Amino acid sequence: MNIFKRILNYSHNRKLIRQIINPFFKSTKNDLNQIKIIEINNVSDVLHACEKLKESKSKKNENIIQECDVIFQQIKTHNSLVEEINKAVESFDYQSVIDNPYSLDYQSIEYHESIVKKIQSFKMYTDFYYEYVDHIHILYESYSELVEEYNLKKNFDSLGNLDIYDFYLDSKTTENLYSNRRTIKKKVDAHKRLFYSWESDASFADRIEEKNQEFISRKMDLPLFDSINGRSLDKDQRVAVLTNETSTLVIAGAGSGKTLTICGKVQYLLNELHVDPKDILLLSYSKKSADDLQKKVSKINPELTVGTFHKLGLDILKETQNKTFAIEEQYKAIIESYFRKEVVHRPKMLKKILTYYGLFLNYKDDEKKYKDEGERYADLKNMDFTTLKDCLLSISGDKEKRKTIKKEFVKSYEELAIANWYFINGIEYRYEKPYEKDVSTPDHRQYLPDFTLTQYHIYHEHYGIDKLGQAKQYDKEDAEKYRDVMEWKRDLHEAYHTLCIETYSYEFEEGTIFRKLEKVLKDHGVVFHPLTNEQIFNAVESIYQGQSFRSFINLISTFLSLYKATYSDNGKFEELKNSSNLLPWRKMRTSMFIDIVKDIYDYYMDYIRKEDKIDFDDMILKSTSELDQTDHYRYKYIIVDEFQDISVSRMRFLRKLIEHGNAKLFAAGDDWQAIYRFSGCDLNIFLHFSDYFGFSKVTKISTTHRNSQELQDVASAFIKKNNEQIKKVIHSDKHLDKPIKIKFYDEHKHIAFLDVVSDIYQKDSSAHVLILGRNNKDFDSIAMDKRIYIDYKHKTETKIPVVVSDYPDMTFSYSTAHGSKGLEEDYVIIINGNDSRLGFPNKMEDDELLDMVLSSKSEFPYAEERRLWYVALTRARLYTYILADQYEPSEFVKEIEDQCDIMDYDVLGNIGDEISCPHCKSGRLVLRESPDGHKFYGCSNYPYCNYTISDLKAVEDNLRCPECGDFLVLKIGRYGKFYGCHSYRNGCRYTERVDED
Repeated sequence: MNIFKRILNYSHNRKLIRQIINPFFKSTKNDLNQIKIIEINNVSDVLHACEKLKESKSKKNENIIQECDVIFQQIKTHNSLVEEINKAVESFDYQSVIDNPYSLDYQSIEYHESIVKKIQSFKMYTDFYYEYVDHIHILYESYSELVEEYNLKKNFDSLGNLDIYDFYLDSKTTENLYSNRRTIKKKVDAHKRLFYSWESDASFADRIEEKNQEFISRKMDLPLFDSINGRSLDKDQRVAVLTNETSTLVIAGAGSGKTLTICGKVQYLLNELHVDPKDILLLSYSKKSADDLQKKVSKINPELTVGTFHKLGLDILKETQNKTFAIEEQYKAIIESYFRKEVVHRPKMLKKILTYYGLFLNYKDDEKKYKDEGERYADLKNMDFTTLKDCLLSISGDKEKRKTIKKEFVKSYEELAIANWYFINGIEYRYEKPYEKDVSTPDHRQYLPDFTLTQYHIYHEHYGIDKLGQAKQYDKEDAEKYRDVMEWKRDLHEAYHTLCIETYSYEFEEGTIFRKLEKVLKDHGVVFHPLTNEQIFNAVESIYQGQSFRSFINLISTFLSLYKATYSDNGKFEELKNSSNLLPWRKMRTSMFIDIVKDIYDYYMDYIRKEDKIDFDDMILKSTSELDQTDHYRYKYIIVDEFQDISVSRMRFLRKLIEHGNAKLFAAGDDWQAIYRFSGCDLNIFLHFSDYFGFSKVTKISTTHRNSQELQDVASAFIKKNNEQIKKVIHSDKHLDKPIKIKFYDEHKHIAFLDVVSDIYQKDSSAHVLILGRNNKDFDSIAMDKRIYIDYKHKTETKIPVVVSDYPDMTFSYSTAHGSKGLEEDYVIIINGNDSRLGFPNKMEDDELLDMVLSSKSEFPYAEERRLWYVALTRARLYTYILADQYEPSEFVKEIEDQCDIMDYDVLGNIGDEISCPHCKSGRLVLRESPDGHKFYGCSNYPYCNYTISDLKAVEDNLRCPECGDFLVLKIGRYGKFYGCHSYRNGCRYTERVDED
């Protein structure tokens, strides 16, 4: 090789070497770790060039040869490091370590951590290495936590394994699972990071529910369900029985077989779960229902314990106090004795009772609007605003006086309070006495001032207006008319120089009405003669037997029952009085009522203490507090029938009993049939079951075996309008066309009753008929006929035999709607379908005052009365008949009327169509008969509208006066026949000639 080639080769090799070496020296400063982690293997040419340079032994090449040696050593070291790193990375499986932390010990982790440090000495590396670095860092920092979490996760998952359970998983069983799983999760939550996914409580609850549903499905065909006391359970009943939650509520519709379901539950507990009968307790609300339950479950096992809450409470007290107690069972009788005997010795309270009765009892606070006076009269008639003065007169039986004195039905609650205030203060007044001057015109009847103080020649008008002078009870047009009439009256008094004082509705709201009225009257010389204590007592004694006062006593009884079911002494009354945030007038009413009921409560409690007795509420309240003193009364299962009738005290007793024996609760009832608030029952406990009894399961029995589907369609639609209740759909396999029939009547209710009986007779000549009334006095209205007789001698706890002599082969019995709960019959006749103060709904006993002693206020009007109506409607296996006054039908009847069969009736005797009253417009003319046999038409809104007409033909022809709207009466004058207005005496002079042709 010539020198040229040698130089060329040398230059080429040197250049090649420099191309490889220079980057290291320029960019890495001799540090190979500053480049990417890659093995440097492709250097054979460089090695060959370096070897040649060494062979040349040229001093010029010594430096580069030394450089090559250093580089080659670095490459070798670098490649060795990369090989070690790659081997470690490739051998590591992070997921395997997570799956089993014990697959890698901590020394190995430390080794991998050293590898990580070597990787991090490089300036750049790929994602492959980044992932490894992150995982090793996690393990290095949290390996002990990983191992702990791994062990906790195994325990957690084992606690969530539901396959090992072959029974219904109740909250008692799962409570420890939940608790332990939460404890584990709490420990894990303290870790810096989580390595595993953890099932939520909600997801676990869903799996428990799925497991339970699967269990129920598997057990639905158990042979024992085919014969419970000879009957087979339907699907809903089987689900209810198999639902074995710690607290279970079974909502059973009317006639759905609630008691049969309870029997099925008992049979299941005994046969399938092998529960000792002594570990099962069955409770019911009343002795009657408990006795019925006892008869049915004793067929399954006679050793079962069945009783009432009160009986159980009494047994506990006998044991803990080692004594036999005398029981006071005459709660209402003692309250009655307070009014009959005791209150005469309490003159201040006597006056307060009379004042409350006169001024506050009939309080009606609503903003209902009326299209005309007639519509308002119809409402007032149902409210029965009879003054205290006339009420006393009516009860006195003085027939001679009643003949000469007009019955005083006032036209508003406020007028009623004013009239009674006058009476109590001994101020003589006349209500709507005609004004001293005849001021009648074709446009105005004779003026009748609200009150006339005859002794002082003072008139008193009470106007239903607010502070702005608006009559909000009317629509705009009638409100303007009302204002015009006010101005007309004021102008009239000014024109005739008569004194008329005025009061206003807003003064009632402010509570200033009587303070102002007293001042004005005294300023005009009126002398007050308040009733003496003796007069007050005579007044109270006189009204005591009246139905309104009976309802007042019932209201007090209900209030005290609810109070006693919650509180153990009288310490809460003052708090109740002061807790209400009411307008002054309502606050005065509430305060006075609380004063009265507290006095009666104290009297009652003193009475039973002196007799050394305890009452039913004491049995519950005291036994609740003393249950811990005995080791007995520990049950595994407590079954409660008629649970909708639970009270606050019974609820607390039941919870204590459950705690005492660590028992399960199985409760059955129907919120649609909760009708015993008057005895202390609080439906809110039923509606909010889980709030009182913890985690619970609710099932529904929705197939009625009593009513037809058509009857339930009507009744269910009616009751479901109250959306505060639990929604359910009732099904039936029975079908009947129009199973609810309404019989409207005019004046002769007993005849309508016999017509209904005749209709039933056509269907079944030996039918069994249950007659239902709102109260026991309702029967008097049909017993006017001698053919209808009630047999009180053979009265049972729930029914009274009735004889209808024309139908000896039919069986009749009478019960109140309340007493009919649990009863059923083929045919039912509801004899009080009327709208009145004491009808359906009873507007006096369903008072807002009761909200103070209920756990939650109902916003739905007459909620309990609606449930009572539902109970009455659903007693029939076949047909329900309703008797209703055609002019005053219950608002409940009106609601269902379109869905019922209206039996034939003649609306107005011999008038085919309803004819409106000319005076009040909304009233209807009714054919009546005076004591002397004289027939006439009168307004259905009597006594508030006193329109009458004796010319029957004028009404039947319905020929109206074009000026005033009254009837045109055929008359004979000196020029022959003509039509004249019936309101001629009231100032209408309209006449019309008669065409003789």
